[in-house]
Amino acid sequence: MTLDLYNLTDVHGHIEKASKNGTVTESGIPAVGCYLDRARAASGDASFTLLGDNIGASPFTSGSLQDNPTIAALNELEPLGSTIGNHELDLGLDVFKHRIDGTGGYTKVGFPYLGANVDGMGRYLGDKVVWTSASGVRVAFIGAIAGDVPYKLSPGTTKGLTFNDPIPKINAMAKDLKVSGQADVVIAMLDDDVKNNYPKMGAYVDGIMGGDTHVPYKFSMVDGAQGNKLSAIASGSYTDNLADLQITYDKATKRVVRSEAKLIPASEVAACGEKQSIKRIVDKAVQDSKAAGDKVVAKGYTSAFSRGVFSSAGEPPDPGSNRGVESSLGDLTADSLRATVITKEGKPVDIGAINAGGLRADLTPLANGDITYRQTFAVQPFSNQLGYVTITGADFKKALEQQWKTQLNTQNSRPMLKLGLSSNVAYTYDPAKPYGQRITSVTVDGKPLDAQRKYTVGSVTFLLAGGDSFDALTAGGAPAVTDNLDRERFNAYLGSHPGLKPRAAKSSIGVTLPSAPVADGQTIDIPLRGLSFSEGPSVTKNVNVSVGSTSTTAAVDNSLIDANANNEKAVVTADGVGRATAKVKVDGKCAANPGKNVTLPVTVATDFAEVVGAGQGLTVTVACAGAGQPSATPSAPSTSADPVKPSTGIAAPTATGAAKPPTAQTVRSAAATGGRGRGLAHTGPAAMPLIAAALILLLLGGGLVARAKPAKPRAE
Repeated sequence: MTLDLYNLTDVHGHIEKASKNGTVTESGIPAVGCYLDRARAASGDASFTLLGDNIGASPFTSGSLQDNPTIAALNELEPLGSTIGNHELDLGLDVFKHRIDGTGGYTKVGFPYLGANVDGMGRYLGDKVVWTSASGVRVAFIGAIAGDVPYKLSPGTTKGLTFNDPIPKINAMAKDLKVSGQADVVIAMLDDDVKNNYPKMGAYVDGIMGGDTHVPYKFSMVDGAQGNKLSAIASGSYTDNLADLQITYDKATKRVVRSEAKLIPASEVAACGEKQSIKRIVDKAVQDSKAAGDKVVAKGYTSAFSRGVFSSAGEPPDPGSNRGVESSLGDLTADSLRATVITKEGKPVDIGAINAGGLRADLTPLANGDITYRQTFAVQPFSNQLGYVTITGADFKKALEQQWKTQLNTQNSRPMLKLGLSSNVAYTYDPAKPYGQRITSVTVDGKPLDAQRKYTVGSVTFLLAGGDSFDALTAGGAPAVTDNLDRERFNAYLGSHPGLKPRAAKSSIGVTLPSAPVADGQTIDIPLRGLSFSEGPSVTKNVNVSVGSTSTTAAVDNSLIDANANNEKAVVTADGVGRATAKVKVDGKCAANPGKNVTLPVTVATDFAEVVGAGQGLTVTVACAGAGQPSATPSAPSTSADPVKPSTGIAAPTATGAAKPPTAQTVRSAAATGGRGRGLAHTGPAAMPLIAAALILLLLGGGLVARAKPAKPRAE
C-alpha cells in the first residue's frame, strides 16, 4: 500500500494566490485546502504536515495583522504537526507561547509544534507525532531544526534554549521508534537544507522533508548514511509547490519497499479550486489590510530592485534564493540606511549595511511608477529598529571576511551571506585565499580603509548585535538605537529620491593574481568573479583587464547554475556571478630595469564601468632578467590560481599605454545614489622596505627617482 505524505515548508504568511504573466506561481492556502480535502477523500492513507517558518517575514496582508490570518488558515488544513522554524521566534519566545495558548491577541495554533533537538521550551514544543493511516500503518514524524537558529535571530532571543545537533537525535529516535514497535515508518522533518542532510540519515529513517533554503528539491531512492535508501523532499517556499513524499509499505514484510518524492506545482494545486472556509479567512484579511497597504510611499520609479538568484540544476531561479551575491535591492537598502541613520552628533553614519536575509521580497514599482506601503512591507517585514555601531576599520574588514560561512549545517546553512553596502564603500577579494584572509582592498569615500580609524555603521539592530554571525560588528559594544523602524526610514528615502535606478557597477570584485613574481613576457591567467549582478540590467558580457601597458578582453560567463550552491565549494552563491579568466602577456619594460622587480598596476573594466582601478593597489610583479634573474619564458604557465601577493599599501601609478576602460565607466558617478569615489588601496602590510629604499636613493642623488615618470611601472 502507498502513503501520500503531503507537506509545505516556509509558508511565511503567503496565504493569497499569486500569478505572474498569466501563470500561477503561488496557489494560495484556500487552494491547498481544496487539494488536501480531495486527496484525503480519495484515500485514508494521505497526511499533511508543515515544516516551519509558517509565519514571520510575511507579506502585508498577514504581517500587518500579526500573522493571525495565516495561523487561522493553516488550522483549517488540519496538519498533524509542524516543525518549529527560526521565524516562529521572530517576535520572541513570549509571543510564540501566546500563539500556542491563544492569548495576548494572537490566534491559537491548532496543531503541535515539534523540535526534538531543542531543550528548554517545555510543554510548548514536542518531539514527534505518530499517525496511523486508514490501512493501519503507523507513521512517526520527527520534527527538528538546524543548530544555527541563534545566529539567525537577534542575539538574546533564544536565551534559555539549547539547540543540539539534530542528526544524531533524529537517528536515535528513529531507531527507538522502530525497535520498540511504536512506528512502522519514520519520517524526519528537519528545518534545514534537505540536499545536505539526506546523506546523513541512518537506516531507520525512511524519508526526510526539509526546508529553510526556499529551494524546491526532490530526491527519490537516494543513499543514506548506512547503505539505506530513502527519498527526500522540500516544497520550496510559500505555496509554489505542494510536496508529496510517497511511501510504499509492505505490511507482510513490514518494511518500506519503495519511496518517491513528488512536487505538485502551484498551477495544478490551484486548478482544484478553493476551500471556502479558508477563502473567507483570506478575504477578510485582505479587506482589513487594504487601506493601509494601498498607501503610496514613492513615485516616479521605472526600475525594479531585486534580490540575488541562482539555479542548482538549470531550473528557473527562485526570487531571493541567492543570499551570497551583491544585489540591486541590497545596494538600495544600504544607501537608504547611510542616508537616514543619524548619529547622536547629528551626522549621517559613515557606512550603511544590510543583511541579505533581512530583505524578503523584490521591489517592483507599479505600472504607473508608484511604490506602495504594501510593497515595502513585503521587502522589510520584520519591523526592525535602526541604530549604529562605532568600530575600527580593522573590525569592519573583519566583518567583510565574515561574509563567508564555515561549519555549514551547524552554525550557518549558506556558504556566504553577502552584506549590502552603501555606494561609498568598495572592495576586492581573492576567493583563492584562506577563510579570514580574502579581503584584499577596501575604500570608504574613495579613500583606503584606515585600520585604526573609528567608523560608524548604520543598520538594523539584528545585524548590529551580531546576527547572522557578524560578531565583528559588536567589537565596539552595543549599538546606539534610534527611535526609527527600518521600513519607515526606507519609505522616507524612496519618497525623497524619485526615479532611482539600480547601480551599474558592482562594489565587490573577486580577483586572483600570481602570488610570486612572474617572468617578463609571460602570459598569465587572471581569474575574476563577481563581475555581474545575478539580476537586473547590469550583467556584463565582456571584461577588460590591464596589467601595466598590456591589456586583454575576455568573455564573461554569467551562468547562474551552481551544483555546489549549498556547500563550501560554492561559486555562484559565493559572489561568483559573472566569471572570466583573462590571459595577459606582461611587459615589465625590463630593458630599462635589468635584474629588478617591476610592479605593474592591474585594472578591470566591465561593459559599464571601471570596477578595479589602479588606485586600488592590485599589482603583478615582474622579475626582470639580469643580475642572476631567470630569463623570460613567454609561454610559461601562470600561477594565477595562487593567492594575491600582499601589497605594499602604496597605490601603483597607471601604466603608459594601458587600455582605457569603456566610456560607460562614467555611469559610476551617475549610479542610483549619486556615485562614489572608487579608488581602492590594498589593506596589506605597510611599505617600509620601499620607503627605506627610496630614502637611500634620495641620499645618493636619486637619479633614477628624478627621471621616473608617473605613468611608468614601478621598479624595485
